[in-house]
Amino acid sequence: MTSFSSPNVVVERPAGDIAVVRVAGEVDMVTAPGLESRVVELLGERPRLLVIDLTEVRFFSSAGLAVLALAHRAADARTQLRVVANDTAVLRPLELTGLTEDLSILPDLTAAIAG
Repeated sequence: MTSFSSPNVVVERPAGDIAVVRVAGEVDMVTAPGLESRVVELLGERPRLLVIDLTEVRFFSSAGLAVLALAHRAADARTQLRVVANDTAVLRPLELTGLTEDLSILPDLTAAIAG
């Protein structure tokens, strides 16, 4: 398993065709560009599954919502996108904006990888 990190984003590859982006801390206008860059890079690699794990996020702003919306639009038929979220800090903004209707949101990483 290889991994790369930036201040609040770590990429893991539990299998060759699965990429997991683990995000921690705050996703705001300062940190969201780093997350977006990593997500766009991974989508370009066309993994079978891209999981964005937000379970360690304690603040999730509109900049983070924009990254998820971009990922949803950019994922093609070859790449399934799943989001892991189980805290109101992330779930509430997703619900308020209606992204829960568009995204596959699961409560834990195991469920997200299993599908």
